[in-house]
Amino acid sequence: MGKKKKAVPEFAVIANSTRIPPLILDQKWHHLFPEGGKPKEVEKLEQKLNKQLASQGGITQELKELKSIKTRLMKNIVVNMDEIGINGQQTRKLQEDSRLITEINGRIEDQKAKLKQLQEEMEDNNARLMVETMEYCYRIMNSNEVEREALATWIAKTRTELKIKIIRKDSIEDKNREIYAYLHDIFGAQMLEAFDLKFGDEYKGTGQEPF
Repeated sequence: MGKKKKAVPEFAVIANSTRIPPLILDQKWHHLFPEGGKPKEVEKLEQKLNKQLASQGGITQELKELKSIKTRLMKNIVVNMDEIGINGQQTRKLQEDSRLITEINGRIEDQKAKLKQLQEEMEDNNARLMVETMEYCYRIMNSNEVEREALATWIAKTRTELKIKIIRKDSIEDKNREIYAYLHDIFGAQMLEAFDLKFGDEYKGTGQEPF
């Protein structure tokens, strides 16, 4: 078997300079592959992206919840500002709210950093998946083009041969009609009666009736 045809180098350049949504979320992308027929590397990257999307959703949801809690705590602090003592001392409740806000801020920053790293990894995997997809489609289209050219050549050859055979068939029929007509004129209808059993019907309605 021949060596696996490598895709043009521009594929990687295009993928690394292009930012598109995750391919696995695009139904048209799935239609590029036969059912259950994705290459192993494509399946591997698809599984990675599926897990990363799930993780992204979890982090995004957690950030939303943390911001919501922080907002409530901030409102509590504003509402309870009058509880601060004469010397500026906070009540235990305010101290606890402030501590929680500080803790939440740290958690938010950690999750934002984690989300950023995850998104970078997803972009990298998506770019790799784009390259694998283009290489796969490039190979399929190359193979299809080879077959298409072979079929086009066969069709052209067959069409020529068909025309030749049609001309030959028409020529044979014309010659047989001519011979039949001469025999009919020379030997008469009675002599050709047995002959007509085999050939008569073939030439009826052609302008060369045996009788």
